[in-house]
Amino acid sequence: MDEIKRNNVEYARIKKLSEFDLDYGNLQNEFQGLVELAAHIAGTRISLINLIDSHSQWTVSSYCHKLFEMDREDSICQYTIQSESPMEIHRLDKDARFMDKPYVKDDGFKYYLGIPLMVETGESIGALCVIDHQDKNISEEKKKLLRLVADEIVKRLESKMKLDSLQDQLDRAIVQRNQMAHDVRGPVGGILGLALSAENESLEHSEFDLYMGMIKSSASKLLELTDDILERRKEQLKENYFTLSEFKKHLEDLYALPALNKKIDFGVVFNKEKNHHSFPRRKLLPISGNIIANAIKFTAPKGKIAVNLDIMDTEGNVSLLIEVKDNGRGIRKEKLQEFMGKSVVSERGTNNEEGYGMGLQLVNEMVRSMKGSLNIQSEEGKGTVVKIKIPVNRT
Repeated sequence: MDEIKRNNVEYARIKKLSEFDLDYGNLQNEFQGLVELAAHIAGTRISLINLIDSHSQWTVSSYCHKLFEMDREDSICQYTIQSESPMEIHRLDKDARFMDKPYVKDDGFKYYLGIPLMVETGESIGALCVIDHQDKNISEEKKKLLRLVADEIVKRLESKMKLDSLQDQLDRAIVQRNQMAHDVRGPVGGILGLALSAENESLEHSEFDLYMGMIKSSASKLLELTDDILERRKEQLKENYFTLSEFKKHLEDLYALPALNKKIDFGVVFNKEKNHHSFPRRKLLPISGNIIANAIKFTAPKGKIAVNLDIMDTEGNVSLLIEVKDNGRGIRKEKLQEFMGKSVVSERGTNNEEGYGMGLQLVNEMVRSMKGSLNIQSEEGKGTVVKIKIPVNRT
């Protein structure tokens, strides 16, 4: 496969992973039963579900292992996803690709079996793998069972993506319903107020009293209904929306450790005065994650990465601002033009990390699909500032 075709295949793969819009830190419990089942089928001590993006391997669910993130070029599963077939290695300590890795040295891992997680459209977004400190002899029948477990993982991920899409549609309907609730609440409150006033007057006809009582009762029930609509809207916000502080926490949970491993000062700040705003979380983690991962890659040890989150309100147009600033090596002007164009380029990071050249191109595409804007200012040797502005609904 030539380089252009290989790059196109890889870009399609990481784009497909981004479409799942996963929060890698919140999937452990969802797949716990399946990784445990995989380990029992294989008779291994460890089982992992690994998803692989442009820069990192994310262990989103694991059995008897606590690894969460590692550089992609250090992983074993990076090779598994290059084929449709399982990859089995009986002696990692005798394989030139892995024998010097920290997880293999001394009394480290010896056996590996990985099964690619291939989605309906044909891309492998990661792998289910079983690992042990001793060599194993897993039968073909058990490998078929592990393939079924991997298929179930993919089905759950695809179902989750479809549900998220339906949730987006539901959210839009809820916004309309929420507006209706506010619109109805005003006149209904007026009816109730009128009924209460009339109740305090001296009325001659008992029928009129009964009629007014019915008005009051009906108005009270309508108010209860609108309050219930608004409360349910608040619950939806908790699950599918972020505030600035919640967004900050997710970014810190995902990227503080990779930055620390490279001895980079990483911090996220937000405008506390705008923390009452909530906004859809859709696509925000893959967008911001790719930018931050790029910054980590191209910032030298003891460097600094600062992320700023804010809400901009200009004449009633509300937008989320994501700013990522680093003092890394910067991007040459011609390279930046390539990043923002259609070509896919690759460079190695400051610690010689392998580059896949897809992150900025993918971010640019996602931001445009949300009718947002992406601005990159960079000076070679002095660092890079990436500003992303995404319109959001007022909530």
